[in-house]
Amino acid sequence: MSTLYKRYVDVVTLVSKEGVTTPLFVVWDGMKYPIEKIMAIENRASVVGGCGIRYTCRIQGQTRQLFLERDRFFLESYHP
Repeated sequence: MSTLYKRYVDVVTLVSKEGVTTPLFVVWDGMKYPIEKIMAIENRASVVGGCGIRYTCRIQGQTRQLFLERDRFFLESYHP
């Protein structure tokens, strides 16, 4: 089994007038990837450490765990 890492990423979000934050795009190594679908939003801890709001997302056809930890986002990644 491969090791997972915490990879901080830039995220383009929409914040509604009610204060709900919705991630729209992840920026990874200078490339902008649209979040195709958000399947779940829940308060969770990450297996790589840290906790916050976990967005279970579909990005380029793959299910990814995107976390909002305090004021920044990270992905659980197989690449450090």
